[in-house]
Amino acid sequence: MIGRPARGHGFTVAEVVVALSIFVLILVGIMQLFEPSSLGYQAAQHTLSGPRNGRAAMDVMARQIRMTGYFPENIDTDHGNDQSNSVELATDAALAVAGDLDGTGVSNTFLFCLEGGSLRRVQGPRGAPSSYTCRQGAMLADGVSRLRFAYYDANDNPVPNPSTAAYELDGQAPGGPPSFATTTQRAAVRRVVMTLTATEAVPNQPPQTYTLTSDVRLRNP
Repeated sequence: MIGRPARGHGFTVAEVVVALSIFVLILVGIMQLFEPSSLGYQAAQHTLSGPRNGRAAMDVMARQIRMTGYFPENIDTDHGNDQSNSVELATDAALAVAGDLDGTGVSNTFLFCLEGGSLRRVQGPRGAPSSYTCRQGAMLADGVSRLRFAYYDANDNPVPNPSTAAYELDGQAPGGPPSFATTTQRAAVRRVVMTLTATEAVPNQPPQTYTLTSDVRLRNP
């Protein structure tokens, strides 16, 4: 006698709905568990981005300022193109230096300054008016509220002495090509201390303020 075929086993619609509901509840619970960690990680990354960007900008400035006065024109056989006056402008809030600071083989002016909350670097030909105008520069870091420079001579004495802000060494400031009729103070600079203060907006937290300092000695006075 042939037996009846076995009845197939499966899930009813109600069982599927219940299983899916349980799965969704578990998934929502997992997401709620990890969401604070994710938000905290994002906030931490955002918090770090400000100091990281500021530190990168300070590293660029320090590296190029350190090479101030490196004039390839002065070591070739053509003495008609020799360069001088490596520190072109030096105030408590801006610094313009000259030399082959980026390894191109040509001496240029590099102005470091603050414009509208942005730390900027202007690079251009020596003596060109645009080379001494901050708004012409490329942005190195944003959200900067304060940029200060302090200068010292070979014996670590402040220049000027006393260095009461605001000061402009030899009376020269950004905005146009400097005069070199008097270079006593600028020629004495052998060390530059830079201080940068910036504020970083962090989601769901008060704004974070940080300050970075870099101490640079000139290699080619």
